[in-house]
Amino acid sequence: MEKFSFFTLPLFEDPRGALVTLEFKEKVPFTPQRLYYIFNTKEKRGGHAHREEQELFVCIKGTFTAKIHDGTQWHTFTFTAPGQALYNDALVWHEFDDFSDDAVMLAISSTSYDPERKGYIMDFDNFLKEFSA
Repeated sequence: MEKFSFFTLPLFEDPRGALVTLEFKEKVPFTPQRLYYIFNTKEKRGGHAHREEQELFVCIKGTFTAKIHDGTQWHTFTFTAPGQALYNDALVWHEFDDFSDDAVMLAISSTSYDPERKGYIMDFDNFLKEFSA
């Protein structure tokens, strides 16, 4: 799989409402270890890369923008509908911004949370140096 990919999950609608599915075997190239979601977001989120962790970010509701750097260039993705998703491999810088008031973003991670943040790269210049090493 690529270092990153942006795609839309299948949407099923009928008179009862709408349902979006995520088949882990088809769309998630790792074994999920953690789920979290963010909402009521007032400021930029992310702004880091991971040395080993892979993540899948899914729009549940609202709109927001993802800006990622794959070590060579920036890529921007606008989430505008439930089920839009962005896969990030390790060593992909990611940040999220422009959240609508009703935005909810789900994140699925390949690792458990490390409160010491040992596997994080928090400085963009260090990320570029480490990526090119």
